[in-house]
Amino acid sequence: MVGRMTTLPDLPAGKLGLLVAPGAARETMMELTAVLALRGPVRIVDGGNQFAAYQVTRHLRRQTPHLEEALNRITLARAFTCYQVVALLAQTPATAVPLLALDLLATFTDESVSVPESFRLWRLVRSHLYRLCRHAPIVVSLRSPPQPERSGLVLLLRETADVLLLAETPPAARNPTLF
Repeated sequence: MVGRMTTLPDLPAGKLGLLVAPGAARETMMELTAVLALRGPVRIVDGGNQFAAYQVTRHLRRQTPHLEEALNRITLARAFTCYQVVALLAQTPATAVPLLALDLLATFTDESVSVPESFRLWRLVRSHLYRLCRHAPIVVSLRSPPQPERSGLVLLLRETADVLLLAETPPAARNPTLF
């Protein structure tokens, strides 16, 4: 299923949603974090330093007077390298708790990691995501990598995502004309 992002659908266990957007759709993912935290526990794996507690808090305040209770339902793990992303997902137990993976591809564009190594590690990430989504829904946000040789990383996950959401991209910049 491919669609333009307006709202995120409710995903059942066994489904992997992929959100490809500029800035990895940070605001949308913070709103989704708040929605899920109102319902129960939610796990966040942050690969691009995207988690903004103040945004989540703002969304929660609009919905509940029990702010602290909702915030305590959020478990956050940050990864600063692609190796840490793999390790975090490998250590994540398969439970019924929804998982949001924020800007997951960010660390895989590190130029100190070779392109073949990035693809090898990304395949491990993909297998962990599928292991985890058998028990709970997962939404992965990412932005397209700046290096063309790494664009295949997006395609690997895109080909097998159950729900693909594409954010509206800003109109292409026009070259100025003289007349």
